[in-house]
Amino acid sequence: MTKAFHIRSDWREGDVERIVDLHRRGYEQEGGHYGADFLDHVRHTVEEADIPSRSGSCVWFVEMDGETVGCAAVVDRGKEGQLRWVVLTPETRGLGIGGKLLDAAMKHAGAQDWQSIYLETTDGLEASMALYKRLGFEVEIAEDRPLWHGGGRFIQMRKAL
Repeated sequence: MTKAFHIRSDWREGDVERIVDLHRRGYEQEGGHYGADFLDHVRHTVEEADIPSRSGSCVWFVEMDGETVGCAAVVDRGKEGQLRWVVLTPETRGLGIGGKLLDAAMKHAGAQDWQSIYLETTDGLEASMALYKRLGFEVEIAEDRPLWHGGGRFIQMRKAL
């Protein structure tokens, strides 16, 4: 039996650190390059996005049994949106929660006056890539470039709206 969960979309004090902690918990089993430098990178990108001050931007947090177990966001980038910080804790994967988060994000993106939405990721995250492709995202850029942990494979995907 699946536990009940709630999705909230209001920005609250402490949400920057909530997103960073979700990435720590969500990626700690993925390998060594998701350590402190990665978490600093996540913190920087969340602060840069300044979700509360951008009218088309929105974040969604999944709460289960009083604990935040996932998130996703869409950042207003002018004529396009950017899907960011899609992460679930390992114990909540496979419950359909990620699909609900992405449904909310894509519905929000479709209601904006954007031509497209894009996301950035890296190689080695096959389950995420499969989910993005099912949503209609297509790989636009796949190249080696400097990342937070040194060199790696940068992937940018886009979907027309």
